[in-house]
Amino acid sequence: MKSLPIALLASACLAACSQAGPASSHAPITGLIDATEIDVASKIPGRVKELSVHEGDRVTAGQTLLTIESEEMQAKLDQVQASITAAQARVRLAQAGARREEKEGARQALEAARHQLDITKKTYDRMSALLQSGAVPQAQFDEVESRYSVAKDQLAMAQARFDLVSRGARSEEIDALKALVQQGQGTLAEVQSYNKETTQTSPIQGEVTKIIVHRGELASTGYPILTIVDLDDVWASFAVREDLLAHVQKGMRIEADVPALGRRIPMEIFHVAAMGDFATWKATSDKNSFDLRSFEIRARPIQKVDGLRPGMTIRWSPE
Repeated sequence: MKSLPIALLASACLAACSQAGPASSHAPITGLIDATEIDVASKIPGRVKELSVHEGDRVTAGQTLLTIESEEMQAKLDQVQASITAAQARVRLAQAGARREEKEGARQALEAARHQLDITKKTYDRMSALLQSGAVPQAQFDEVESRYSVAKDQLAMAQARFDLVSRGARSEEIDALKALVQQGQGTLAEVQSYNKETTQTSPIQGEVTKIIVHRGELASTGYPILTIVDLDDVWASFAVREDLLAHVQKGMRIEADVPALGRRIPMEIFHVAAMGDFATWKATSDKNSFDLRSFEIRARPIQKVDGLRPGMTIRWSPE
């Protein structure tokens, strides 16, 4: 909802003219009709592709107003969906484990490592006995001992490889991959929520009063594209000098004339607030002089009035 600053300023000026003379409880006060207005804007930038309404059209809540074309959002959506697909494939690969050919290769490598260890162990045992009897030099024994140590390490590596392909990925690795999928799905939900902004619907029932961005033009983030006024929520706004507030209080019922409709309307005051410095009154006498403030008085029709529109003049005489 937004107010109408220009209309409010005009109302204050009209009130100043009508109340410029000596204070009188019967002096008529001129005000203006105002209403709730909604600016329709998008969270994402883009080009207005289609406008489904025109100025003056009545719209209902949820009715499609316009569509925005955003190639960047579509590209981001495709990117996020591709990352989710890749993460899901990695999860399935980890859960399925190694292929049959990989498992068979690991088993054969393990058997070869065991066979190599058996051979080197026999050679090591023979060379150890010969070394004790002094039949072979120490250097030759050291070479055999080194080959035996390497064979044991190769067997351990082959065993670890076989165990890895047999058991598959650890549960922690699978959980980490699943977390990547969930992260991608969260990003997708965020992008989809922004992508919904490409279609703008009416948040209220009302009338389109102004189209700011037309078809083919670029709409910026948060910048109003069109304005809708709620004709079911109208009120009158009066600028009242503070020395007349004795005749005004919230909840008070009044009757005001609407020249455009040629009738008097019963209303109820629901808002009293000080206006800006532009509406300050100056004292007319130097003796005991002080500035008089202007207050905005808002009154709402007790019953719905057909034809009552923002911008109409309304006059009220305080009693």
